[in-house]
Amino acid sequence: MINKIISISMLYCLMAQVAPYQLPYDTDLKKQVNNKYIWEQTYDFDSEKRVIVKLNSGQCFDELFLINSKGEFSGPYNTKIVNKTNPFRAKQLTIQVSSTTSSCEPDETSFIIENYSSNVKTISNTYSHRRENPVILITGYWPPTNEMIRDFSQSLDLNPIGWIGGNWENRGYDIISFFPEFDNPDCSSCGQGYGDLEVDYQDTSGDFWPIVNDLNPIAIITFSRGYIDYSWELEYNYYNRLNWIGDFSPPYLPTPNPPDDSVENYFIRHSSLPMEDIMDKIESEDIGLDSYVDWQGDPGQYVSEFMGYHGVWYHDINQLGENKCITAGHVHVGGLIDIETAKRATEVTLRSVIDLLDQSTYTLGDTNQDQIIDILDLVMTVNYILGIQEFENIQMYSADMNEDGIINIQDVINIINIILEN
Repeated sequence: MINKIISISMLYCLMAQVAPYQLPYDTDLKKQVNNKYIWEQTYDFDSEKRVIVKLNSGQCFDELFLINSKGEFSGPYNTKIVNKTNPFRAKQLTIQVSSTTSSCEPDETSFIIENYSSNVKTISNTYSHRRENPVILITGYWPPTNEMIRDFSQSLDLNPIGWIGGNWENRGYDIISFFPEFDNPDCSSCGQGYGDLEVDYQDTSGDFWPIVNDLNPIAIITFSRGYIDYSWELEYNYYNRLNWIGDFSPPYLPTPNPPDDSVENYFIRHSSLPMEDIMDKIESEDIGLDSYVDWQGDPGQYVSEFMGYHGVWYHDINQLGENKCITAGHVHVGGLIDIETAKRATEVTLRSVIDLLDQSTYTLGDTNQDQIIDILDLVMTVNYILGIQEFENIQMYSADMNEDGIINIQDVINIINIILEN
């Protein structure tokens, strides 16, 4: 079975961006390979399902792979750092572990296999003014994620056919993409690449901040290649971590490390994308993808998580003022997905985000959301201050004219001034 996995993986020339490339070992049961002792156990389920494998404490092995009968795998997981895997879909599941010591004898009690269920969480959305064609920023790394967003690049060198993101689908938003290039566009061991947002910690930060400062995006979706499967994995958690996996060029780790000195080490930020809506719409599109939300895991400690952290970091620090960022998050794209299918899934994701943005925009002073600022808005605001009327969140944002977090007489005066000017 392992020979089949390796041949399929190399045939498609794909690798996961969650960590530097590594395939499962070609072995049966327990065997020594390259100074490592390999052990594996196969489990058969009644039907295909998504599972998480948890590790009991005190294990002697170092790395773990999950493998299914389709030639897909997840890993390697560093078992000294993590105690559970990401969700993985299989009808026949093989757990393969490796150790540097021959005395390591894992057995079935070393693992707990649990059915994965999407624990529904409520994500609160912030709101912003509607801007003239506000920008949705999308980024990619290794294929297929750079190729699937190429049409949204404004660079004629990268996209000679021409930018399609202006007022995309007449929805009132400009979609702009940035991504690196690779000498072989269908690469397996792709490396760092060249151009914008290279797969490098310093280059990612050095390019990201000028881009967002120029575009002031209302939404950010970062993409990177995930495991070798057909998944569309929406990541919820991003860590201001110290234990990054080294990239391709010195310095191999972020500088500074951790990257965000405004919060403590391992501070966790979260996606605010409409993840469950995206998941449901990807599934209903019936394009053969396995879309799910990873509520418990992380995006892999590599440059892809670093990029994802930057997106949600920008969102979190831009919640006030004229150019709020309403939503941001990261998607891991399965390495077996072809370019055209990945493009369709990207479009589905963008439409879901735009639906959220349309529900989340407002005009300062227009507390009744009728597109006119008049005496009715003034009365509602005064009634709110006097405690006569309650506001929903979007009305509170609309009434807070000076955006100081307090609705008071200063906001009333500002609304009066707008009415008089009209």
